[in-house]
Amino acid sequence: MVERHSWTAFPGGAPANVASACCKLGTTSAFIGCLGSDEDGEELTSLLQNIGVDVSLVQRLTPTDTVQYPTRRVMVTRSLEGDREFGGFYGGRAASAFSDCQLDATHLVSADNHKDLQHMMEGSKWIVCSTLSLAFDQSANAVQQFVKEGLAADTRLCVDVNWRPVFWPEGSESRAREEILRLARQAHIVKLTDEEAEWLLGIPAEEALSNPKRIHDESFPDARGVLVTAGEKGASYSLLGYTGQVEPFHVQVLETTGAGDAFTAGLLHGLLSLGFDMDSFQDEVSLEDQPVIIDQLVRFAAAAGALTCTNEGAIAAQPTFAQVESFLIHGEVVWS
Repeated sequence: MVERHSWTAFPGGAPANVASACCKLGTTSAFIGCLGSDEDGEELTSLLQNIGVDVSLVQRLTPTDTVQYPTRRVMVTRSLEGDREFGGFYGGRAASAFSDCQLDATHLVSADNHKDLQHMMEGSKWIVCSTLSLAFDQSANAVQQFVKEGLAADTRLCVDVNWRPVFWPEGSESRAREEILRLARQAHIVKLTDEEAEWLLGIPAEEALSNPKRIHDESFPDARGVLVTAGEKGASYSLLGYTGQVEPFHVQVLETTGAGDAFTAGLLHGLLSLGFDMDSFQDEVSLEDQPVIIDQLVRFAAAAGALTCTNEGAIAAQPTFAQVESFLIHGEVVWS
């Protein structure tokens, strides 16, 4: 096997990936985060704006602060099979030495932004949170404050568990579990991988995929659904009273970065496309059609994730609704 070492920069990051994927599928979205006043921050902001993501509440650090806290660069290595591994941060910087750690709750509730935040909350159906920001005190506080306001406004919460040890201080796994579980147990939808279920909950990965209802019943009983993704092994769900497994789609994998984020976006797009709140699902849909629709929702999400693996870059690779639809109907990858 020949090893090749080269680096290509692709803008992205878990929450931004979900926001852009939603827009590409036809669901409006906004991104809230903290970026530096540097080239990387400007590139990501411009990319999201061009896709249609609302970035009006993105916090930008001053040039002086950006020297100390630049926009984060994560070094991701890719195997010949397309599998990725997080290898650290650009320049060997500490995990806490980047702009996203400086996300500030006072920025969101300042006089200039609070009306915009309230307007955004009133028009939003879902908040999507990654758990990476929980590794840093200031950004964790901002996320918790934002979630509190969102839930108070009857906005739904989707938590995408992202366990990346490189983000957390050495020796803090126990605290990481506590913080992640505290956030996830407030969620209406919890999405995690089979390996994350094993790390977070102690449920073997194989069982997590085959029995998502156990995760739902034992760990997140107040949630409306739990989704387990497992890459080439497919995905499973315990959602709105129905449990099932979606077989993997067979695609030519180039890179897996961002596939889970596209899955999350695909699921939320599907739920919103129903045209009614998911608490009304049993009343709005006939008993006969309910399991079929749930399975279709998760298959759509899985297809969005699979297509993201066929191209490079977490955002650049994301499919449109038409591409997902064509793939589900014809079984072909179509890139325009």
